Amino acid sequence: MNLPQVKNIRPRFTFSSTVFLCLVFSCSGTPGQQEAVENPSPENALKAYYTGRIEDAAAEFEALAAVNPDGKGVKRQLAVLYRELGERQGAVKLQEELADSAEDQAALFETYYLSGDIKKASAWREAALSVTAGGESRVRSDILFYAAMLSADEGNDEQAMELFRESLALNRYRPAAWFNLGKLLEKSSPRDAESCYRNTLAQDSAFTQALYPLGRLLAARKAWPQAEDVLGRAARRYPENREIAAAYAAARRSGGVSAYDLLRRRISAKAPRVPPAAAGGTLVRIGLAERRELVSVKAGGDFTLNAEDFGAYRGAAGEQFWMAWAGQANENPRPGNLAVQNGNGKAFIRSGKNLSMEYRNPGDTTIITGIVSGSPGISRTYRGKLEFIPTPEGITIVNILPLEDYLYSVVPSEMPASWPDEALKAQAIAARSYTLANLGQFAGRGFDLYGTPYSMAYQGLGTENRKTTAAVNATRGIVLRAGKETIKAYFSANHGGYSEDSLVMWGYDAHMAAVPDLLLPERKDRLPPWELDAWIRAVPPSYSSVNRYHFASSYRWEKWVAADEIRHRLRERGGDPGELKRIVSRGRGISGRIYELEVAGSEQSISVKGDAIWAAMGALRSSLFTIGYKFDRGGKIEYVIFRGAGHGHGIGLDQHGAAGMAASGFNAAEILRHYYPRAEIIRL
Repeated sequence: MNLPQVKNIRPRFTFSSTVFLCLVFSCSGTPGQQEAVENPSPENALKAYYTGRIEDAAAEFEALAAVNPDGKGVKRQLAVLYRELGERQGAVKLQEELADSAEDQAALFETYYLSGDIKKASAWREAALSVTAGGESRVRSDILFYAAMLSADEGNDEQAMELFRESLALNRYRPAAWFNLGKLLEKSSPRDAESCYRNTLAQDSAFTQALYPLGRLLAARKAWPQAEDVLGRAARRYPENREIAAAYAAARRSGGVSAYDLLRRRISAKAPRVPPAAAGGTLVRIGLAERRELVSVKAGGDFTLNAEDFGAYRGAAGEQFWMAWAGQANENPRPGNLAVQNGNGKAFIRSGKNLSMEYRNPGDTTIITGIVSGSPGISRTYRGKLEFIPTPEGITIVNILPLEDYLYSVVPSEMPASWPDEALKAQAIAARSYTLANLGQFAGRGFDLYGTPYSMAYQGLGTENRKTTAAVNATRGIVLRAGKETIKAYFSANHGGYSEDSLVMWGYDAHMAAVPDLLLPERKDRLPPWELDAWIRAVPPSYSSVNRYHFASSYRWEKWVAADEIRHRLRERGGDPGELKRIVSRGRGISGRIYELEVAGSEQSISVKGDAIWAAMGALRSSLFTIGYKFDRGGKIEYVIFRGAGHGHGIGLDQHGAAGMAASGFNAAEILRHYYPRAEIIRL
């Protein structure tokens, strides 16, 4: 691969939030006026906001508003903070004072609705719809969505359905709209409702509220295998819900195929033979699955099973057998043991040690069924050797193969093979670097890396593609280094327009800097609250949002999460906040990403840090978001509304942005130097 010296590709213009703040806040007040209110300043407010002292930031803005009561800029900032702090009446009052433009009047309608003031929201609905009639489609879609929610709350189902459809016609990426439209359609048009729930889950697989109603509709039309799968997912998500458990049990009794039966099926497919890897090179150990009780294995060639306490068993091409753990074997071996069974469930090997599977011809492959969580019937084919490790919790399955063979599957599993070649090469180099830097990371569990996106997506032979294989071969031996250290070249799907520094987000320096998309300005300072909120709500053109090479719901998104769902997720993690009072950011990086979050409830406050924020708040797409609420008429939080940007941790390479850059003529080296400015590209 040709690696020319890349040109300086920093943005041509910069943004200074300090200068901007002085403009919108009219900071030309006299020194005496500022002394009278203890010198409030936009800079102090901004620093307090980004270091998680939201209450102090609000106090600064309140003091600034007192100095300049006609300054709309201060009130906008304060409204955003009141919204996050759950100060609904304060947010309403400020929005009322701001409502002298069409945009602000529409925002007032939204504020009334979300605050639970249905009467005032109803009075402003038509005005909001009329002032946005000729506006930008995304803004109009928002207003139509809130108008639909209001109509549904009022019991006007026909009007609500019409408004939901109009909103979705302008912006199809809105899981909450599909879900609520589905609820309205269940009685009159169950198949349309089913389609709405499917759309909800297709856009947001973690929108778990849609699982039970979808499963119920599938069961009603006797689509038993699908009903069992969906209701099973709902039952696993809400194990304490007896209604869901009963529906799941009924679906299983009514003709659903059990996971055990799926695993016991004979595999008709033949595992292919591939060209063997070149001699030498680094071997990697990939953890395909852990805690499995039963997996099906079909050999693609003559093979040998070896274990220290058993010896060797030699089998032939096409042979299928089952690896069973503890009680899954008919003879019920001691806990932690492995039993290798035939089709009748009879164990012909029993071992308490690691069991390896190797081929006489290194190009032979293996078909394995039962390693994909939640989908026991899915089969995948793998190159290389296999190792089955008995543990007290079940079987760990490890794939051992050469690094480059591993990358043949990783690159197309992580990035569509149809994307530009230079983006695929950049992805290959980043993935190779990440792998080498993480060798031995999970040695105590028997492998180097997970075979899931927790490390890197790896789906075996089935995802390999001629284009991505060529990208791996073209970059063979090329890695990213900082000094003598191969870096953990992190990457994520979409950074939303601005990446973040690893030191800020994770507390350690992985040589990852915060960089903007090349089409967006670099920030010399952090965005004020209202500007950050507006930036997230907007869809600024960037390389991360190029048509064909990004997913709209990854670049900008909105997620409504029920307060009870957040409480449920926190209980699963060992803490119960009680009735939700507010969720407050306690630290943000320059990109706006939150690295610490406080969940305050009636019982206690719980701190959530780092990447755990996504899962705890309802499987969000990223930690770059603002926070709002939907209150009921009594002032209780019904939903937390997260408006966000990006998909993934947002550190290192942006996969969508890399594709956008490559489509615009940048080569792999230029892409990598942009996203990893602290590293150099070398050939080992």
